[in-house]
Amino acid sequence: MIETSVYEKTVPQWKIDAVEGLASKIAESEMVGLVNVEGVGAKQLAGIRERLRGSAVIKMARNTIMKRAIESAKKKGIKQLSEYVAGPVAFMFSNQDPYVLTKFLRDNKAAAPAKGGQIAPKDILIPAMNTGVAPGPFISELAGLKIPSRVRGGVIHITEDTIAVKAGDVISNAMAQMLGRLGIEPMELQLRLIAAFADGTVITADSLEIDLEGLFQEVLLGHQYAVNLSVNTGIPTEETIAMILAKANVEARSLALEVSFFEPDLLEDFLAKANSEFLALAAAISEKDPEAIPSDVLSQVQTAAAAASVAPTTEASERHQVKPLSVVIFQPNHIVTLPIHAWQSPFSPVDADFAAGYNAKIEEHCILGSTE
Repeated sequence: MIETSVYEKTVPQWKIDAVEGLASKIAESEMVGLVNVEGVGAKQLAGIRERLRGSAVIKMARNTIMKRAIESAKKKGIKQLSEYVAGPVAFMFSNQDPYVLTKFLRDNKAAAPAKGGQIAPKDILIPAMNTGVAPGPFISELAGLKIPSRVRGGVIHITEDTIAVKAGDVISNAMAQMLGRLGIEPMELQLRLIAAFADGTVITADSLEIDLEGLFQEVLLGHQYAVNLSVNTGIPTEETIAMILAKANVEARSLALEVSFFEPDLLEDFLAKANSEFLALAAAISEKDPEAIPSDVLSQVQTAAAAASVAPTTEASERHQVKPLSVVIFQPNHIVTLPIHAWQSPFSPVDADFAAGYNAKIEEHCILGSTE
């Protein structure tokens, strides 16, 4: 009879501790992301971690340990994140929105040394400098790369700023080595969120790479269009009722002037209209018989005509352009101010007088506060 032995595989304590530590970070973080760290050196990663301080934490571990941590997490829906644990990836833990973090990473690339065969992302400039290198083969290497240099004070100096590699060109091995010796790091490395878990959903990289500023402007424009549609069609809402009433008031005043329906409040408007019509009639008569118009009246007509001819577009500009309304949007850490011309509508034009009333009503009802 052959006896068999069964040996249980013992999991090292450090692995258990690593899984538990990552699972704890998953539990306490609102956003759990995976970032691609391929090609990112320790120096560049340290710089990115420093810039992320207070916003996010990067934790690196073996892929098997990362998967175990995700599988042991209690959050509903997070297990799908383990599908993206492949290749050189690391955890990113944060309480910020993953879209905000994606933009932050995109805007905060890390400088990195060049390698032979890479494509220059931009013109690589070697500035005039003291290399600190004693005369020797180094000066011939600079000359071979067409970098002007000479010996001064017992050391080699690069004598003028030089574009070593133009944007889009391949960096040679010799040039990459030279840039490294001179301490120039022309390449840019960016951590990329390849997947993120937030609000019970796993979001992939293609969904995270969106233009947040452009999206924000589209939302503001949509709000503006909705306001104009409400006002122009007379469909009141809590936000637009004051504007609709202001528009109705302007239209009522215009109608009263048009049909000569006198109201005491419109006395100045009627007098202005009568004066305008009087000058227009006087101008028409003076064209046929200047002697028929008193000199003082003729002087007023000529003054009005001269003003119109000097600046023919001024009145139209003032008629159709009103001081734009500044809409102030309060964010947690900053204020966004966007000028909105309320009368610019994709549906129908709005009278400039109404625009003035619109802005006046808004300024009357807006209460500006402080973000502090």
